[in-house]
Amino acid sequence: MANILERYGIKEVADVTFYDINSDGTRGAAVLYLDTLKVSTIEQTAEEAEARGGKGNPPLIIWDYGKEITVTLEDALFSAKSLAIMFGDSTLSSATKITKTITFKGKTVPTNIELPGGKVVAVPDDAKVYDAKGVEKGTKKTLADSTASTTLTAGETYFLVSELAVDGQEIEISANSFPGTYYVTGDTYARSEVTGKDEFFQFIIQKAKVQSENTITLEAEGDPSVFNMNLRVMRPSDGKMMKLVKYSITGATEDAQV
Repeated sequence: MANILERYGIKEVADVTFYDINSDGTRGAAVLYLDTLKVSTIEQTAEEAEARGGKGNPPLIIWDYGKEITVTLEDALFSAKSLAIMFGDSTLSSATKITKTITFKGKTVPTNIELPGGKVVAVPDDAKVYDAKGVEKGTKKTLADSTASTTLTAGETYFLVSELAVDGQEIEISANSFPGTYYVTGDTYARSEVTGKDEFFQFIIQKAKVQSENTITLEAEGDPSVFNMNLRVMRPSDGKMMKLVKYSITGATEDAQV
């Protein structure tokens, strides 16, 4: 039985795991693990109805209803899987090609495209050149040096559009795809007021719907972008929307060699 005088503090962010939900409502396979969160917040709200009367019209009886539990996760990093879950497509496919556009000035079409990390890639022969008005001037192959000298103008800016072969992952976000519903757990620590030691603390959500609103901020200055994932807790069949568990592992010892 819990000691009602024991008190704890919670500060540390949680490590959160997402699981698929089986057809019978039980926890399925793990699909996402987040251990780089900056913030993990649980908020409970509800609405009230009240009966008032008597002198001063004070509240006499209050009814609570419409309970809502929301979880906000703010991640410092992202993975292809976390983006897929955030934006509503839990599947990943292989990316084989991208379009890369660079600008250049004058009559010489670049032969290489500079990439991050000091790498370069050769411009494909079928890369197309456009002027500032969007008029196609030819391809890299057709604009040989002699042709370019008569087709392109010195000092003018041109756009070189290339299709590059890549080895990557692709997430398709369609108009009718939305984030799914998952079984979610979060592990953190609760610190004892008496001993000053951390003890295990976990929240368990049997049914959490990932919300569709997402923002990724890309800016030249300021802090790096964070990746927000907002969850709305739903009522499972047993009615237990969330469980909060402070625990110790049975049989665990402080000897790391055991």
